[in-house]
Amino acid sequence: MKKINHLKMLAICSLALLLANCDIPLQERFVFEPDVDLTDPFENLTAWEFFNSEAATRLNEEGELIGDNFNYMAAAVEAAGLVDLYNGSNDGRTFLMLNNNAFTGSNDVIDLITGSEEVAEGETPEEVMARADMDVLRLILQYHIIDTYITQNDPLVEFDVNYEFQTLIPGEAGRIVLRRDNRLRIEINRNPAPTLPSTATGGGNNERVRNYNYVFSNGIGHSLNDPVRNQPYPAPNP
Repeated sequence: MKKINHLKMLAICSLALLLANCDIPLQERFVFEPDVDLTDPFENLTAWEFFNSEAATRLNEEGELIGDNFNYMAAAVEAAGLVDLYNGSNDGRTFLMLNNNAFTGSNDVIDLITGSEEVAEGETPEEVMARADMDVLRLILQYHIIDTYITQNDPLVEFDVNYEFQTLIPGEAGRIVLRRDNRLRIEINRNPAPTLPSTATGGGNNERVRNYNYVFSNGIGHSLNDPVRNQPYPAPNP
């Protein structure tokens, strides 16, 4: 017992000696300053102003369109005479933004509005729109604007649950369904969606959002690689 007490006393003395000779100053309070700008880069732009910005229309090093950008979208909105829908002050809308990839390819927008997926070499987005059926183009664009402000988890509070919204097309033909999973990925018109017709959920017409949460001064945008629909769009008569 005396040996144990002796060891305890030795440990206490050693600790006291260490503390007495410790002259390390207290560390200053650390304030984290991130290297990246965490503010929304487009919050002072309308959706229309964003479509015409350098960030949305720049070309690659070969002078070609970038698939994730919006050169075709800008040309389509202007040709259809719908600039006011994307440039107005209504800040409670969600814009499903069709990127360049969504316009090209089989059953994509160019095919839907011209009847052909072919684009001549050197043909600009503006020139493609000049030969498009404007009535069909307007329907497509109106179906891709939802009259509710939707982020990845508000109002999509629960995952794997269908949330139905109304696009700018009135009535049954304008209904659209969004569903998110537990990784915050949003599916549009994905089966099963029993409140929608099979034309909305089948045949590759549903789509997963590609890029999320473009915050604008007049709403929020999410980009798509392919168009979506409720009912088949009319055959074009360009």
